[in-house]
Amino acid sequence: MAKVVTNDPYLTVHGKRYHYIWLRDNCLCPKCYYPTSWQKNHDISELMANNSSPKPLNVELTDEKLIVDWDENPPHHSIFPIDWLISHAYDGNEESQLTRERILWDKAWLDAHLPAWVDAKSENRPTWTNQLLTLGFTIIKNFRLEELNNFLSSIGPIYYLAKNGSYSTVKANPNATDLSLSAEGNELLPHTDTTYISTPPLVQLLYCVENFATGGESVLVDGFRVARDFQQHHPEYFEILTQVPVKFEQFYPQWEYYVSHTTPIIELNREGLVTSIYFSHKNFGSQLPFDQVEIFYEAYNTFFHYLKNPAYQYCFRLQSGDCLLVENFRVLHGRRAYDASSGMRHLEVAYTDWQYLAGREDFHRLKHLYQSISGY
Repeated sequence: MAKVVTNDPYLTVHGKRYHYIWLRDNCLCPKCYYPTSWQKNHDISELMANNSSPKPLNVELTDEKLIVDWDENPPHHSIFPIDWLISHAYDGNEESQLTRERILWDKAWLDAHLPAWVDAKSENRPTWTNQLLTLGFTIIKNFRLEELNNFLSSIGPIYYLAKNGSYSTVKANPNATDLSLSAEGNELLPHTDTTYISTPPLVQLLYCVENFATGGESVLVDGFRVARDFQQHHPEYFEILTQVPVKFEQFYPQWEYYVSHTTPIIELNREGLVTSIYFSHKNFGSQLPFDQVEIFYEAYNTFFHYLKNPAYQYCFRLQSGDCLLVENFRVLHGRRAYDASSGMRHLEVAYTDWQYLAGREDFHRLKHLYQSISGY
């Protein structure tokens, strides 16, 4: 067990720096964390009532844990497992155990690595969940329509869109108020849903009840892969699409709603990484900053051509009983034109909150970090 010099306001473990104030605020002892939920059970501001930062009396480091004795009255003792510290590192932008792996794909990659889709009868949830988390989509085969409600509820709350209820029915309709319901079976170009309303990140479910029409193949595009390539080849256009806010809108005459949402097409986090794609040409509004209209349309049209490029598109035919799940803020979806008179094409569409799906996966992936905390 090695002692650590404590002159600096931080210490270094496996190349990562940790401030003492952060360590004290994240003490894992039963007095500081509620043991069943791991919510903080103490108030760091009370420890700093006199504008003094927490100070260590003694710090020791082993291969398995960091031990800190604090200069407090009464004395306080903290133990941090090394794997827990590494997983919660905030020094630098490197990926940690809290970062989920993504595979950015195009047509060529999927042609070479197309996954085996899960059969609903196998109840192989880990496989389809991993496909959805890494690729941004998955297909579950031979799914029964009557199981959809229970299935969605097992992921998280069902998101109601306007007055559709739990599901939106997608099939040719002579009185359609949405392009996806057009009786002509027009092509739907790649887009993300709900761009026109502020929603949490959503999982979109498209369930194929029957599909006997000629044409109508589904199209998926990895928006994160397109954004990466777009940034490499057109950095100035990429910057425009991340900075210029645009308006998406939807008019619902049957329900008497007009809704709109203003956002850049490409959303970044603080590290400059793409976190969301908002793109729907059919809902793209007309309000733009006047002095940026021309340069914006140059960027917009160039990005749109990327999305329509067959090299980025996975094209396939949904069969009856297929359940397609899509990471709606990453993967764009569309369809080829179809002949509505040639046979019925009927989908049921629903949404649920992505954070619940990811949260369930993260729980099972990270629970060992908390179960390993001991020594008090």
